[in-house]
Amino acid sequence: MFSSTRVRLLTGVTLLAVTLLYWGFFGSPTDTLSGDPDDPDRVDFFIQDAFITRFNEQGELAYLLVSPRLQHYPATEMTRLESPLVTLPGDTGDTQISSDYGTIPDDESQIELAGNVRVIDNSASETPWVLTTSVLTLLPPEHYAETHAPVQIQQGVNRTDAIGMHAWLKEHRVDLLSEVRGYYVTR
Repeated sequence: MFSSTRVRLLTGVTLLAVTLLYWGFFGSPTDTLSGDPDDPDRVDFFIQDAFITRFNEQGELAYLLVSPRLQHYPATEMTRLESPLVTLPGDTGDTQISSDYGTIPDDESQIELAGNVRVIDNSASETPWVLTTSVLTLLPPEHYAETHAPVQIQQGVNRTDAIGMHAWLKEHRVDLLSEVRGYYVTR
């Protein structure tokens, strides 16, 4: 009926199939978490197209955070953001803050923004003001921001330049620290 060659071939294929099935289901998995847990470049999770809503202790909206990519680094206890957009709600309008990059520590106490930082105050005034700088530290719970880098504030055709600032965004108040110059167009 069966030739000895067919029996050997069938036996070999069966043994190979059993071995592969066993290895596939019960074999040791590849070590996907290999490496040093203290490696500062190790990512333990990431989120694509992140949309994060943060509430305060009273249950009110504290801020919205949108980022195309968010990566968490457990060794440094930091989360890195790509092109973050932070929206702080206000009584008379929202304040929107964007940048090229950002980092958030695990305690979420602040957001460090870097690269083409723009703060747009969309309050009830006719013309919103736009603040630009290279780096900014934002404390969302307090609606407070600061930098020691050069800043430029533009509202319509009027412009103010300075080095460093402290900003209380909810109160629409900005303290410029040094080398302040204003350029205003009279009507």
